[in-house]
Amino acid sequence: MEYVGREAIVSELTHHMDDILNQYNLQGVSVYEEEGEGNHYYLGYTVKKNDHVFMVNRPYLKDKDGKLAVEKQEWTLQGNEGETNGYTSLEDAFQKIGETIH
Repeated sequence: MEYVGREAIVSELTHHMDDILNQYNLQGVSVYEEEGEGNHYYLGYTVKKNDHVFMVNRPYLKDKDGKLAVEKQEWTLQGNEGETNGYTSLEDAFQKIGETIH
């Protein structure tokens, strides 16, 4: 498991925001960040599509120095309809968003 600084992960997420905004025809996208219990941390995106807001994030583990490593190679989707997880790619999560708001 490779631990990297939080800033590097946020920078990588930010780097892809314009592509995600255009590719998935979103109204808005921003970085999502949540500190969980213990050494758990969540990073991903908050997105708005057709006036619905969703959080798409991945779980990380935080070490004693505050660096993060991906805990699971899967994405979780949270919205008004609840939470689903197990998405192996962002594309899968965004496909579910498209199905949810039809």
